[in-house]
Amino acid sequence: MKKSFKKDVQQTLPHEVQVFMKHLELGLQCFDLDFYDFQPYTMNHTEHGVGLLFSQLSKKDHVESCMAENSLIVSKTGVHMNKDRILFFSNEQPPTHLALLVLSAMVQETPLNFECEHCDS
Repeated sequence: MKKSFKKDVQQTLPHEVQVFMKHLELGLQCFDLDFYDFQPYTMNHTEHGVGLLFSQLSKKDHVESCMAENSLIVSKTGVHMNKDRILFFSNEQPPTHLALLVLSAMVQETPLNFECEHCDS
């Protein structure tokens, strides 16, 4: 079994982030991937509070600039992507469901991007 994110670090994160991270970490282990290869960091955002920052791409296969461009932040409110896009946590869309969505993107190496040619200027 691969190492997991430190327990003391996990406890400083909001409950929603902990649930998301535990499911994501377990899912990555099932595919023999190590969460640390996606460079997870705890962070404190002025608007969204304490959260978890990580790349959707592994450092084993991608350069840092590409990893940074495809990073996500998980906060108490949801999953934050580039250009202030947020997938909010809700009863219909709990942290467990969004963790599975992100997991599939990471395993397939096709980062979530939600760009729309009609909406973006």
